[in-house]
Amino acid sequence: MLTEKGRECEFNPDWVRGHGWGIVPVESGMRLADDAIPQLVSALKGAGYTECFAAFNEPGYVQRLPLNVASEPPSDVATCHLLSVDEAEFREFNRVLGPFRSVLTTEDRSWAISCNEWYNLFGAKSKLLEALLGKPIEEARREFFDFASLLAQGKPDEPLLQVARRYAAL
Repeated sequence: MLTEKGRECEFNPDWVRGHGWGIVPVESGMRLADDAIPQLVSALKGAGYTECFAAFNEPGYVQRLPLNVASEPPSDVATCHLLSVDEAEFREFNRVLGPFRSVLTTEDRSWAISCNEWYNLFGAKSKLLEALLGKPIEEARREFFDFASLLAQGKPDEPLLQVARRYAAL
């Protein structure tokens, strides 16, 4: 992950290139899309994963107009969770860490999903990445680009379009 303030939820492009990963942004802010959870669980189990961990990944504050929302988790919320790869635990992840930036991954960092307030980033090698997405990488990238273009309303420098272009170029 990048370490610069405000970009902690972004994957480090040098690390990504060095490990042969693809990255695809997906429309679904702050948590895993509920209807995508069965696909994620199936893909991960099919690749032999039985557990992963989720980590709170957000220092400082989340900017939400018209408020600033403290992004420090309440004192009774753990900042790292070991999860079984199953639908119930992924839904519990959404419930507990959904309001915060977070990342799901494994100890060996063979895949990761970074969740932030605007989109999620799916990262892995091509075969697993397509299984996680449930579609070809280019199709998923095109869908995010179309989503970002709609929100950009013709402004080419809008942040979501920049995200779409940045990760398509990796």
